[in-house]
Amino acid sequence: MKLLDKSVIVIMTILGIFMIVYHMIYTQMVLIEPTQHQNLHLMCALCLVYLMSFHKEKKYFKKVIAFILILLSIYATGYIFLEYTELQEIRGPIGMLNTQDMVVATMIVVLCIEASRRAFGLAFPLVAVCFILYCFFGHMLPGAIAAPEISYMEMMTSFVMGLSGGVYGSTLSVSANYIFLFVIFGSLLSATGASQFFNRVGAAAGKRLAGGPAISSVISSALVGSITGSSLANVVTTGTFTIPLMKKAGYKPYQAGAIEAAASTGGQIMPPVMGATAFVLAEMASTPYVEVMTAAFLPALLYFLSIGIYAQLQAKKLRIDASALFSDAYTSRQIFRDAPLFLGPLGVIMALLFLGYSPMFTVFWGVMVLLLLNAFHLLSEGKFKDAVPTLIPELREGAVTGAKIAVTCALLGPIVAVMTKTSLGIRIPSIITLLCGGNVFIALIITAFVCILLGMGVPTLAAYLMVAMVGVPALVNLGVPTLAAHMYVFIFAVFSSITPPVATAAIPASGIAGSSYMKTAFEAFKVGFVAFIIPFLCVFAPEVMLGQTTAGIFVSLLAFFWGLGAVLLLSMSICGFTFMPVGRVARIVSFVIGILMVSCMFFREPWLILPAVISSFSFFIHQGLVHKSFSAKKTENAL
Repeated sequence: MKLLDKSVIVIMTILGIFMIVYHMIYTQMVLIEPTQHQNLHLMCALCLVYLMSFHKEKKYFKKVIAFILILLSIYATGYIFLEYTELQEIRGPIGMLNTQDMVVATMIVVLCIEASRRAFGLAFPLVAVCFILYCFFGHMLPGAIAAPEISYMEMMTSFVMGLSGGVYGSTLSVSANYIFLFVIFGSLLSATGASQFFNRVGAAAGKRLAGGPAISSVISSALVGSITGSSLANVVTTGTFTIPLMKKAGYKPYQAGAIEAAASTGGQIMPPVMGATAFVLAEMASTPYVEVMTAAFLPALLYFLSIGIYAQLQAKKLRIDASALFSDAYTSRQIFRDAPLFLGPLGVIMALLFLGYSPMFTVFWGVMVLLLLNAFHLLSEGKFKDAVPTLIPELREGAVTGAKIAVTCALLGPIVAVMTKTSLGIRIPSIITLLCGGNVFIALIITAFVCILLGMGVPTLAAYLMVAMVGVPALVNLGVPTLAAHMYVFIFAVFSSITPPVATAAIPASGIAGSSYMKTAFEAFKVGFVAFIIPFLCVFAPEVMLGQTTAGIFVSLLAFFWGLGAVLLLSMSICGFTFMPVGRVARIVSFVIGILMVSCMFFREPWLILPAVISSFSFFIHQGLVHKSFSAKKTENAL
């Protein structure tokens, strides 16, 4: 059995490397037609997911099942290659499939459902099955939710054999052209010395603040999360270092886990990469990716500053002094030495994106620059011979992660097809508009609730796309700008990962912290509370998104700092600490003033601004005077 498992690892490594090399070459030259490219991408992805499952299964019977699924994956996707011309030109366009076409189409849908289940659990496949069943039996339902009767052949043509939508639609295309390559880029960053840069920057910042280990977590999670695009992967990558350090400093276990979970989740809204979903967002919103990245910068910065403020206030409240933990912190010279490994390739990616090149082209050169810089780095340290043994496992894991995302993207295709085929994508926005009575705020609340509900235990990409198809049209019909509507849905989809009761980011965080899952989840919700305000700011205060108004950068910065002031007051209320621990009355006052400042941004009423400014300054002055008086009495008593 051990020999078999080793053989499977070798096969996975070979397939993963082939997949990476092929995709890298495809960024520079078109080897096969786009649909065939997607099909090869899907074939490799299905095989990798089932190979990983084969490797993990302990029982012989389950290994046999995984092996059969691998063979079926090769057969089904291979059939598409063999019959491609006829399907593309004859049988697909007219919807006249033969028996074997129908069997293969059914097989591909089932294989994607099962692969997604093995990759991410049961939640998303169940949602997909519900949509497919609706396509089957929707005509039996009453009233507005009834669907037209659709034949099985017509359904399979839309799901698979049309080769222009469904499984082979835009979501799989984005996975094949963008997402997979950026996942590999993230894996290479972890495998090279660039990963040291994350920890060293975090440690350098943490050394100077009371909440040092937590600040280290915030910074490293922002840097790592932007690349990986996965809150779970981010928690596991950075949390194994930061959570024990936070506990050692004096944070309670559930607080340490919550801070890491909230920070890791936020990585998906942090430019320049913003994980995988942002590429789909750009495609759906028909907006250049660089514009999406620019618009997200200030909201992401506001979010991470809010976590930093929370961590610092809690550290002061708990009287944490973490300076001893960083006595051996990295020197500036070490940080500058490692910086090019991270900043070099990232700088190349950003520069090429701003110059208008496609993400597919930019990530190729980002990877090339990273490998070149890593080679120089290893040569300078005399460790060049260790390069291949270090890179190979990370590349294999990166390919498997990319494959998991790919099968999920493929399964999203039939959901999109159901929305189109049954007109559900048109009727649901109309129902939302009717329910909210034309009120934008109520429509936003309904959309947020649906987004969080669908996002529980579901990958961000799936949650975003499902809600974007129905929620965004409703918001746009009510006058919300297209990009603002997509950002609204996207941010809520991201932060469903820290929304109880199914806060998936809290699962590994609580495990590492050794704390209660539910307590960690609710604390993560408190730590990341700003994430549930930012989407509304994108709609009601679009100035906070750079480049989305004609007001100019000065107004955007003014809106940002106003929002930061509100965040500070709300954080003080949540933590129960200003310049010192405070009671219930001060917390309520702080909360009310914070809400007043947020209301100024929401409702944009000039008469609200003056009370907000006066009350906030009065609160800070009062708290400062109380703290000064308290400190003076404490010193007098000590004498």
